[in-house]
Amino acid sequence: MEKISIIKVSEKLFIHPGFRDKGCYSSGCRDACCRRGCDVDRESYDMIMEHRENIEGLLGRSIDRCFDREWSGQEDFLGHNSIASTIINGTCPFHTPSGKGCVLWQMVFRNNVPLRIVPSTCRLYPVTWNKGVLDIVDCIEKECSCLDPFNSVTLWDSQKDAINDIFQLNIEP
Repeated sequence: MEKISIIKVSEKLFIHPGFRDKGCYSSGCRDACCRRGCDVDRESYDMIMEHRENIEGLLGRSIDRCFDREWSGQEDFLGHNSIASTIINGTCPFHTPSGKGCVLWQMVFRNNVPLRIVPSTCRLYPVTWNKGVLDIVDCIEKECSCLDPFNSVTLWDSQKDAINDIFQLNIEP
């Protein structure tokens, strides 16, 4: 599968505290980032549609309500396009109705679905990218475990697997 080209990585990723072993599931965060919805890359969208029946069962609604009508046309996403999720009841439409987390992550953990079903923006959070540069989002939530000053794991270390899966690092020494 094709990856997104990165030409620069912000130094902040190497010094900012990252997630603990279970990512955001190990934090006291109340899924605040889910209130924004997400940009769903084309590869994730296709996998969501492939597993539509199971996802709709977990959500209790049609997937048709989960996406904006128009594709972005932005090519710096997996599959060379993205579509925004809608917001339903103040949160991302894939947020678990019964608690913390996301039904797409549940599909990965419980149904052995490939990780690429989870949109890149969600897998990487709070890491983001723009015009070939990896950086940190500027609105990290205060309750996020990645802000724990006693955490010795950096964002680079905690997000390394997702970074390597999604991006082709074309960085000069």
